[in-house]
This record gives sequence, structure tokens and C-alpha cells, in this order.
Amino acid sequence: MTNKHHVILVTGGAERIGKAIVKQLAKDNYKIAIHYFKSSTAAELLKKELQAIGIVCATFQADISKYDEVLMLKKQINTQLGPVSGIVNNAGFAEFKSFFDYAPNDWQREITINLNGIINIAHIFLPTMIDAKFGKFISIIGDSTRTGHRTLIIPAAARGGVIGFTKSLALELGPHNIQCNIVSLGLIDENTLQLDAPTLAARAKSHPAQRIGKVTDITGIIQFLLSDSSEWILGQIISINGGKSMMS
Repeated sequence: MTNKHHVILVTGGAERIGKAIVKQLAKDNYKIAIHYFKSSTAAELLKKELQAIGIVCATFQADISKYDEVLMLKKQINTQLGPVSGIVNNAGFAEFKSFFDYAPNDWQREITINLNGIINIAHIFLPTMIDAKFGKFISIIGDSTRTGHRTLIIPAAARGGVIGFTKSLALELGPHNIQCNIVSLGLIDENTLQLDAPTLAARAKSHPAQRIGKVTDITGIIQFLLSDSSEWILGQIISINGGKSMMS
């Protein structure tokens, strides 16, 4: 099959890292399902930009933490684009605060999006890939999941669950020609870093690569993991972090 027959779902695909991934995949002529939660304007602008250059794509709104909405998401994608053969789980949510600043149960939203959302997507979309004997399931996490972070403690905990979940899926789905992998990110400048110049320079120097990551540092590995060249890569965590945390 050529790429133009493959439908790729990118969650949180309207802005920032998700948008960069979508635009990179457009170069490979995939059909692209751009998922968003609140970024409707950005999603529509991105769709129009891609359609103007001949890319088959569509936008879809859903709260991935809600199973019924993910069911509807699948139905809509199937109707407009066809069955999904690759998924990039990019959507996430983080509060950026100390654990002890949370009120009881305030952490549930982060857990339901960052962990349950991926479980919902897997449970609903993967059976079609099993039937087709083909699929790619990629989840993006932050390196804080493995190194810890004082203001990302709940997302780190939830994404830790994503690691165990993805490795277990890789064991179960490998015989069905489905590759499940994780991309773990260091500090990425998405034009949203609220850091002064000296702080940003200090952060850059703390990396062996001597700079902060760019969204374009991520897109290539996603492109590779969706390609036929990654068929023997299963259950792996691939770090993109400028060498700051050198973990296998």
C-alpha cells in the first residue's frame, strides 16, 4: 500500500508539536485525521492549508477522556477518510504545579486525559488494525515521566502508566504486525516557553547538544516510526532530548 491509502490520526494535531507532526506527515501524502479538543480555529486553518496543496485531511473534535466521544471519533473518521492505520497520541494536559497545591481529586483530569485517553483510543481503534494485520500506535510522553519533575508530578505518573500499557500492547499486538512505541521528549521550544534570555541560555547549556529542542527535532522520528522501515521496532522508548537524560 502507498501512503495515500493510509489514514493517520494525530491527537492534539491542531497546534504546536501536533501541528508540526501533521505538516510533516503531509509531505508523505498520508490521509490525515486532525483531532482537537478546543482548538477549532487552528484546526480549520491547518486543514485549509493542507487541502490547498492537495492533502486529503479532515478535522475532528473529541474529548479523548470520554469513551463515547472516542467511539464517535472513530465513526466520523471512518466515514470521511476511511479506517485508521496509524495513530500518534500527542494530546495531553498538564497543570504545572506542586503536588501539594492540588485539592483532593483535582488531579483526575490530568490522569484521565494523559492515561485513560490513550487507553480509550487503543480499545476503540486497535481492533480494526488487528483485523487488517497492520498498524502503528505511537504515544508521546515527556522525559519527566522517567526522571521526575516537581511541577509535573501527576502527568509524569499518568505517562508512567502509558509506558507499561504500551509495552504490554506491543507484546500482544506484535504477532498482528502492529508496532507500538513511545517517543519521550525533553524540553521543546514550542514558542510557549515563558523564560527570560539568561534562563533560556542556562537551560540550553545543560544539554550536551547546547540548545533547547525544536518541534522539527520530533517530526522525523514520528515519520520513521510510521514507515515500513520501523517494522522490527516494538515496545521501545525513544528519547529526543539533546542528550540531557541519557536513558535507553
